[in-house]
Amino acid sequence: MATTKRFIEDRSALLLVSLNTFLVLIACVLIGLKINASKGTVNYIISYRSSLGIDGYTQGTVRDILSFIAAAVLFYAFGFLLAFQVHRIRRALSIGVLGLTTLLLIMLIVVSNALLILR
Repeated sequence: MATTKRFIEDRSALLLVSLNTFLVLIACVLIGLKINASKGTVNYIISYRSSLGIDGYTQGTVRDILSFIAAAVLFYAFGFLLAFQVHRIRRALSIGVLGLTTLLLIMLIVVSNALLILR
């Protein structure tokens, strides 16, 4: 069953799109502020493997941390485009996609913040 409301007229969809936009901006600002690019090549902790014990930390460069910003923008873009396309078919699925995008962006902010604090 097709919905009569367009995506632009749906208030809940626009609320979630606005929330996702805010979360992407927060992620970009938080990651950008915590990167210390003025020191040259600084090693950042980019992952932790508990099976390796004490040496479980993997180090990377600024480029690896900047990939978090790229991931946030990609999550936002794909979530928005998918929700926009699906909204014509089913509104609830579109809201679900936007909600899951919100969850992904929150998890990205938490993980990137935790890794940058360990530096």
